[in-house]
Amino acid sequence: MRSTFRISEPIHISARFRLTLESAILELEDGAAEDERTLMLLDDPDHRRRQQLLVTRQLERAFQLRELLDRTSVRMERPASVSTPYRG
Repeated sequence: MRSTFRISEPIHISARFRLTLESAILELEDGAAEDERTLMLLDDPDHRRRQQLLVTRQLERAFQLRELLDRTSVRMERPASVSTPYRG
């Protein structure tokens, strides 16, 4: 497993990207839970081993994304500039 490093300043992201990260985390965790339930139904030891590897990898990736999310800050969106119509 790769080591993570800490940075002192937050990573500024948009609110939309934050929602995308949060959604990906939830999908990974839900998928891991479903795959873990499926694990009990498998008879073949090799299938169970591979299914457990899948669950482990999904949870590791969700954890990595949560760590990334902890280092982020939602940047303030600039209001759309109001332009004046051209009067030429």
